[in-house]
Amino acid sequence: MSQSQLQLDVCTLALLHLEFKKLDKPLSLAERNNLLIQFLKPKIKANHYRAIKKSTKKWVMMGRQPGADLESVLEQEQERLQAVCSTDMYRFVDLIGEIEQLLRTKVQYSVAREIDLNARYGKVLVTVVDEDLTASFDDDGLMIKSTQILFIGNSEHKEIFSAAIEKDNNFQSVVAYEDDNHLRVELFRL
Repeated sequence: MSQSQLQLDVCTLALLHLEFKKLDKPLSLAERNNLLIQFLKPKIKANHYRAIKKSTKKWVMMGRQPGADLESVLEQEQERLQAVCSTDMYRFVDLIGEIEQLLRTKVQYSVAREIDLNARYGKVLVTVVDEDLTASFDDDGLMIKSTQILFIGNSEHKEIFSAAIEKDNNFQSVVAYEDDNHLRVELFRL
């Protein structure tokens, strides 16, 4: 796991820990800082978090300064790290996961000439159509060539699929083919 990903994980876990504590009672700024410091301190000595020891120490020291708002510092750091850690490949996987959840199906992967049109999970068929999906992304996870997703199902499910693709802000989509029950979109990196 990269250093940035580890930092993102710790920020997210610390903020989540604080949110659960806020459910019990309203917390003052000093109490919030103290809870976050107590959460972060063990991470400084843990072997698993050795790669981010300096940044974790920095966060703890910031939280101890008078008037500091460690929660807001961690929120800003989390936002910055999400932009750094989230690559096109992860965003593509998230999009596929969202499609699976919305349509209650499993997205398949196939080359165009080998698609099994009867292999449906649930009421629809959704397939990523690509000769080599791994070749669509470089070593840093950036999309370097387009890929296609084929949908087969009724018009109601097609609208759900189409809306999920259109609302995604990470990829540009172009309709490659469409009829009453079919929709094939090509995704490009923005």
